[in-house]
Amino acid sequence: MSKKSLIKIFILIIALPHLGLLGQQELYMPRNIQSAYEEGTRSFNGMPGDNYWQNSSDYKIKVEVDPQENLLTGSEEITYYNNSPDTLTRIVIRLYQDILKKGGARDWSLPSDGVHDGVQISKVIIAGKEVDMEDRKNFNRSGTNLLITLNEVLHPNSQLYLSIDWNVYISDKVKIRMGAYDSTSFFIAYWYPQVAVYDDIDGWDRYNYSGQQEFYNDFSNFDVEIKVPNTFAVWGAGELQNPEELLNEKYLVRYNLAHQSEDVVRIVKEEDLTEGNIFNNLNEFNTWKYKADYVTDFPFALSDHYLWDGVSVIADSTTDRKVFVDAAYKIESEDFYDVANISKKSIQYFSFEMPGVPFPYPCLTAFNGSGGMEFPMMINDGSASTLAGTVGVTSHEIAHTYFPFYMGINESKYAFMDEGWAVMLPFKFQERMVDENYPRRRNVGSYQRFAGNETEMPPMIPSVLLKGHSYRTAAYSRPGIAYDFLREVLGDDLFTEALQEFIKQWNGKHPLPYD
Repeated sequence: MSKKSLIKIFILIIALPHLGLLGQQELYMPRNIQSAYEEGTRSFNGMPGDNYWQNSSDYKIKVEVDPQENLLTGSEEITYYNNSPDTLTRIVIRLYQDILKKGGARDWSLPSDGVHDGVQISKVIIAGKEVDMEDRKNFNRSGTNLLITLNEVLHPNSQLYLSIDWNVYISDKVKIRMGAYDSTSFFIAYWYPQVAVYDDIDGWDRYNYSGQQEFYNDFSNFDVEIKVPNTFAVWGAGELQNPEELLNEKYLVRYNLAHQSEDVVRIVKEEDLTEGNIFNNLNEFNTWKYKADYVTDFPFALSDHYLWDGVSVIADSTTDRKVFVDAAYKIESEDFYDVANISKKSIQYFSFEMPGVPFPYPCLTAFNGSGGMEFPMMINDGSASTLAGTVGVTSHEIAHTYFPFYMGINESKYAFMDEGWAVMLPFKFQERMVDENYPRRRNVGSYQRFAGNETEMPPMIPSVLLKGHSYRTAAYSRPGIAYDFLREVLGDDLFTEALQEFIKQWNGKHPLPYD
């Protein structure tokens, strides 16, 4: 059988919603996706169409975190760019933390003390006019979405200016990708009112966030100022703009050294936390300023008692471009002391081996929280009990830099284009880093437990419709081993060449499985 035939079989197995369609000559294509090809925003050669477009936003956010009250208070100014050919009559704002709102729909039951009043909005201004938030017809909160009817329509190739003031409680009882890990350590994610995606497939993305499924965001620019008590460090997506205003001299020297050093620098050690005087204490509060350009989200974390390591790694040999890698972690962690180094080696592997594309961002922070969760330029991982576990979760979450973030994947619909790649890409790295480590075998075993069961669903079914084992099988193990099978069929060179071409054509955009 030819490689071309095997590839067709692979595509059919991974993609088709119904096995009965295997006998057809062409792949089934839903009509909303057909429409995009007819309109020329997509093309059948796998490249963006001549009429491809996507919208974006610029965010300027000022936020204050009160650790004593577990309260985040923010104000943001948003410039929204309508690059579509459509005239928009409303705008959709995501309020992700409404997942914890009393009475909200969620994928899991929560303790009564784990819910709160959701995102508290005090003011919305659009195009210079304050919005009447009591007008339920034109200001409608639905699930985790806020739908606002515009007084004046937003024409194609024009901009909309809006500002929002809000606050939200940071839960220490429920930590669904965000929360308080102790009284003075927090990871802040999906925390700001965010303009939803408007695209060429579905128009406004209005899927509610219920906990299990992940996200779909536009590429935007972020200018964020984070005000915290002067004993706290803040780690955020993007590059810190004012370290000299925040770090006292000894720590500023270490911080700058870490940006150049190929060996891990202990920026803040245990004895430093005991001595104190790490940060500027001229004022009661410090403001940490971060910028992140053309990314899909902005998370941050803070603590007054975390250790801090940093190291530099070359990610592009043609330009010698360096990536700053740091790790912030609990003193009692038994594995995170090596996570900066593991992260460095992961970035080298992804940049030069698989997928062999230079790490696309200037920095990456690994924060020692819980579980394993990815964000642009940040990962939030719990401590693992084995080296294989630490290497596995670290490399998996860093792999997400490419899928979904660099590639703009719609995770809420196509988790297999996100998690499946993050499973497969680091296989060889994970085996190399730990003796007798068999990630391929584990994923095959995971898939075998549910393969052929009536709960096994094709990965092409929108992920937001899947739950439990059906979701995890379709998102992780099945596509992960399918991608690896395709690599074996094509051979490393051809597979890598094809993957690199896909990344080249679609990075910074929103590819579909059909692309």
